[in-house]
Amino acid sequence: MDEVILTEEALRLPTRERALLAEALLDSLDNDETREIESAWAKEADLRHGAYGKGEIEAKEGAEVIRELRERYGK
Repeated sequence: MDEVILTEEALRLPTRERALLAEALLDSLDNDETREIESAWAKEADLRHGAYGKGEIEAKEGAEVIRELRERYGK
């Protein structure tokens, strides 16, 4: 099927069906390396959340972090 026709047909689907299709397409792109990376990030997030909960690290507002990064890297 031509990709333009496929895209047009997919966009005609109701919202829920488009979301399910998008999820299925994204899942089909996953491979072992992607899953390993996602798992590592999930573990890191859990570690950081635990450290925050114990008072071992502090949190910063997202806007503040973005501002600091822009100042540091000049963008």
